[in-house]
Amino acid sequence: MGQMGAHVTKAGFGKSDELTTEAVVLSDSERVGRNATRTLSGIRILFGAIFLFDGILKWILFQQGTMQGVIQGFGYGWLSSNWVAVGAAVALGETFGGLLLILGVFQRPAAAWSAAIMLGIWALSGFDGAYVQGSGWNFVGYTDPGGDLMLALIFVGLVFAPYAYGIASRLHLREKLPGSSIKARVLRALVC
Repeated sequence: MGQMGAHVTKAGFGKSDELTTEAVVLSDSERVGRNATRTLSGIRILFGAIFLFDGILKWILFQQGTMQGVIQGFGYGWLSSNWVAVGAAVALGETFGGLLLILGVFQRPAAAWSAAIMLGIWALSGFDGAYVQGSGWNFVGYTDPGGDLMLALIFVGLVFAPYAYGIASRLHLREKLPGSSIKARVLRALVC
């Protein structure tokens, strides 16, 4: 079976400053790999923007004085008594998680803590839903548990997504952290 591929022309200057062109054939698997990386990078940026926006909304709730009511709406005494710390932790986590996902640096830790935040919100709000006759499902807090779980699962997927098309790849941070020690491997995994 013949190998199908796309032809890419590379242009550059040769040794004698003459413009040269060279044809490169990409295999189907190389094209699929590049397209998958672009797609996953687009998803990372999109959901990073959504999470950044959600984090900014948390700061607006603080500014409007409604964050206490939102946290107390979950119906847990320990959350209600620590509403400032809980609200600030969620706002900081969402704001910085979204920003780092957009930029493409510390992508894996940002996706992991974003997933943890959404799983926490889902766990605290998703199990107390009750069907109320005439008004439908009534959930505590202000959140949609189905949406929280879907967003958490997307962030879990982003933990394993390639790091291309972000600041980490543009600055070649992976290559600037040489060595085969455990410390170097952990740093490469965290930064890229």
